[in-house]
Amino acid sequence: MTPDADGTTAQHAAWSALAELYQAVVRPVVVRLEAETGIDSGVYSALAYLERAEPPGRLPLSDLARMLGVRYSQPGVSRLVQRMELDGLVERHVDPSDRRAAIVTITPHGRSRHDRAETVYRTAVSEEFGTFLDATQADALTAALTTVLAARAASVPDLLAPPTGAAGAADEIQRQQTRRG
Repeated sequence: MTPDADGTTAQHAAWSALAELYQAVVRPVVVRLEAETGIDSGVYSALAYLERAEPPGRLPLSDLARMLGVRYSQPGVSRLVQRMELDGLVERHVDPSDRRAAIVTITPHGRSRHDRAETVYRTAVSEEFGTFLDATQADALTAALTTVLAARAASVPDLLAPPTGAAGAADEIQRQQTRRG
């Protein structure tokens, strides 16, 4: 492939490959997650965001809605959190610093369900994606994607990015490298 003078052909090809790969991997991962844990991908995502929050286990509802915004509208996030409350996975409390806002907190039952789902999720991702890369390729891909995340976070206001931004990805990379090494 011959890139345009500004490299956009190569960049578009990289984006297209990333999107195609995501679509190919996400479906079997989600199917397995739901079959083995009874947790759908929306609940898993919400629990995972709560677990990665600072402090862990709690987020303002508005932040959770922002993070889930690609998949859910504001009313959709409210319904998701209501369903999670009914299942005993989270609790919703009034934010003491802004009585109009709510804080979502994971429960011990929610943490237990998340931990089980996280194990299934990681295994499924390893089987559907990780087995096709060696450690050097995985590190190179992670470095390239982290570079894009960090540059984007520094230059583009992103209303959908988790509060940890690129730092969250860097922390995850560090955890993976520590486990490997």
